[in-house]
Amino acid sequence: MNKIKLFLMLTLVSMLTALSSFAQKDSAKFGIKFSGFVNSQLMYDTRQTVGGRETMLVLYPENQRLDKNGKDVNASPSFNQLAMITRLTGKVWGPDVLGAKTSALFEGDFTGQTNNDNNGFRLRHAYLKFNWKKSELLIGQYWHPFDVPEMLPGTLSLNTGAPIHAFSRHIQLRLSRNIGHLKLIAVAASQRDYASEGPLGPKSDYMRNAVIPNLHLQLHYTFGEHFVGVGGDYKVLKPRLITDSLYKTDARVVSMAVIGFARLNFKKADIKLQGSWGENLSEHTMLGGYFEKEIDPLTGEVKYGNMSSLNAWIDVSSKGTKWKFGMFAGYTKNLGYSSDIAAKGKFYGRGNTIDLVYRVAPRITYTAGQLVVGSEFEYTAIAYGTPDKKGKVNNTSSYDNFRVLLSASYNF
Repeated sequence: MNKIKLFLMLTLVSMLTALSSFAQKDSAKFGIKFSGFVNSQLMYDTRQTVGGRETMLVLYPENQRLDKNGKDVNASPSFNQLAMITRLTGKVWGPDVLGAKTSALFEGDFTGQTNNDNNGFRLRHAYLKFNWKKSELLIGQYWHPFDVPEMLPGTLSLNTGAPIHAFSRHIQLRLSRNIGHLKLIAVAASQRDYASEGPLGPKSDYMRNAVIPNLHLQLHYTFGEHFVGVGGDYKVLKPRLITDSLYKTDARVVSMAVIGFARLNFKKADIKLQGSWGENLSEHTMLGGYFEKEIDPLTGEVKYGNMSSLNAWIDVSSKGTKWKFGMFAGYTKNLGYSSDIAAKGKFYGRGNTIDLVYRVAPRITYTAGQLVVGSEFEYTAIAYGTPDKKGKVNNTSSYDNFRVLLSASYNF
C-alpha cells in the first residue's frame, strides 16, 4: 500500500511539474511554483515523553510508572532520528475573478494522518484566496486563528511550543478586512485532523452534529514594524445523539476562549509574546476539555462543564544572516473545572491530571545558502497529580525532560 501511495504521489508531482512548465508560457494568467524542504532531525530525551509521530512532536514528560520493585520505568532515556517533516508546497496563481486577484496553495509532508501512519504523505494546508484592495477571502484548510501565522514561535521542534502554544489546522472560511492600521479577521471553522475529544474518541462528529461552526473574531493593529492583536473564540459541541439509556439527546457543551499577542520587530531581534485563556482547548494540542457535571439517573441525559487553562509564552530570535540565536519560554496552568464533576462523570480532553507545564528552549542555527543546520535544547517540566471534584490537581509530583535536538534542512 505504501508503494502505491508513493507511486501515485510521484505521478501527481510529475504531472504538476509538467503543467507548471506549460503554464509559465502564459504566467500572467496562470502558473504553479513548487517549494519546500528536506529535513532530518536527531533527538535525545532524558525521560520517556508524551507526544505524536514517534514523539517527534513532543509535548511533555510522561508520568511515573512503577515496576514491582518501585522503580520508575519512564525514567529512561530515548533516542530517535526522523525525516518525516520533509515538505512540498505548491503555490498557484490565476486570472482575476470578480475584481480580485486569485491564488491557491496546497502543502503536504510525511507525518501521516495518525500515529499509525508515520512517513505517510498527508495534507497540511490547502486553500484558495481572493484578494481585493482592502479585503481577503480564504477558503480551505489552514492554521486555526489561535495559530496566528505571524506569531508562530521559531522553534526547531515540530511542536512550535505546544501544549503552551496552539497547534491545529482547521477547514475554514476566513474573511480579512484592512482599515488603515487595523485588520479585522472573521473566521467560521470546522474540525477535521485536529478534532475535539468525546465519548467516541477524537472525532469531528461532535461539532458537525452541533451544526454551528467554530466562530472566531480577531483584531490586529500595526504600528511601524510592530503589531498587536486580540481575539475571541466561540465553540459548540454535541457529544452524543443518544444517551447511554437509549434516549435521544440534544445536550451541548459551549466553550469560550480569548487570546492576546504582540510582535516587536526590531533591527536585530524579533520578539513575540502571547497569552491566552480558554475552555476545552484539547483540539489545539493544549490542556483542556469538558466533563459531565450532571447525569439524569433515568434517561442518562448529561449536562456538561468545561476545563480551562491559562497559557503564556515568549519567543526571541536574532536576525543574523548566517548565525541566528533564539529562545522559547512558556507556561501553561490547569485552572480546573467550571463546576463539580458528577459522581460517575467522565472527562473528555487532555491534561486533567496535570497541574502545570513550563518550558525553556534555547536554539542556534547556521545558514549556508539553501542549507540550514541547527540545534535546540528543550527543557520541559510538568506536575502530575489527582484532580478533585472541581478539577483542581492535588498531591502533585514533578518530572522533567531535557531534549537535545539536531536538525539539518535543505530548502528549495
